[in-house]
Amino acid sequence: MLPHSRYDSGVTGRPSLLRLVFWCIAIYLWVALGLFWFKSALLTMIVYHVALCGGGWLLLRSRRPLRFNITQSGVAVFALITGFVLTWIVMEYILPLLPAQALPDVTTRPLDALGLNARSYLPIAVYFGLMNPLAEEALWRGRVLPILADARSATPNLLHAIIFAGFHVMPITFMFSALWLPALVVLAAGFILGATALLSRGLLVPWAFHAGANAYLLIWFGRFIHAGS
Repeated sequence: MLPHSRYDSGVTGRPSLLRLVFWCIAIYLWVALGLFWFKSALLTMIVYHVALCGGGWLLLRSRRPLRFNITQSGVAVFALITGFVLTWIVMEYILPLLPAQALPDVTTRPLDALGLNARSYLPIAVYFGLMNPLAEEALWRGRVLPILADARSATPNLLHAIIFAGFHVMPITFMFSALWLPALVVLAAGFILGATALLSRGLLVPWAFHAGANAYLLIWFGRFIHAGS
């Protein structure tokens, strides 16, 4: 992890922390409305990404934000493959080892209530695959992580990973009855993405890792949705 001095801005970071708290609460509420009130996966994703790209860029400020660095394209290719392979291992070899009650239930078709079915999955998957890694890396690693480091937090990457995992718990509830495993997986993923952002001092490498992981998740979810249709 990079030392805090690389992010020191000469300010306490308290206003940015307050805006971060407000922003997180607002997005939690919007995502909850999309999932549990409007019951639309597509609407939830669009609102989430608009909040990330719009509200996040307007509200969240850091004196040392992380940005995309195209000079790291070689490392990014390796990260893309690594993200895909690690996700394949987790979903195909680790997940089946869990007790049956911890696995996704394909018989109740819980995602169909959100508009995710065999007919709608392809356009939603294309949108998600293209937009989600870009929006999440630009804000979670590009703004949230530096803000926590600006505030001289002892563990900025862990804190950012916990907040990142929290946003993924609500969608997970539609698939898993036991939330502890997917929550831990997302927490670990957030920590890995944050570490790659700090070590590479940019967003291209974590974006590539994220895109690779999402690519396999979309393949896996496609099988899941077709099995439940």
